[in-house]
Amino acid sequence: MTSFPLPQPRGIDLSLPTCGEIQCSDHGSCLSEPGGGTGFVCSCDLGYQGEACEDTVNGALSLPLTLSVLAVIFGVLMVAFLVAKITQKRNRNRKQQAAKQGYNIAV
Repeated sequence: MTSFPLPQPRGIDLSLPTCGEIQCSDHGSCLSEPGGGTGFVCSCDLGYQGEACEDTVNGALSLPLTLSVLAVIFGVLMVAFLVAKITQKRNRNRKQQAAKQGYNIAV
């Protein structure tokens, strides 16, 4: 029994990249130009912009946002450090006051 190769589909080569992958940076879909032209325009996915959907909307905010978050974290750490130091100093002062007055109080 001889086997014959299966016929290949004609007209569409599925191994070729689509218009969205080529023209829209894989972040949008191709639409035909308004008015019936032969070209394509990109309809970008949420979060992308530009002629070929190559730019992120929040790309310009990434550095300032990162610096702001780091500043807030640093500020919280500083406040926690100061509160710990003040509490330690108060406890030391209480012990010294108790020792001066002759009390033996564990704080």
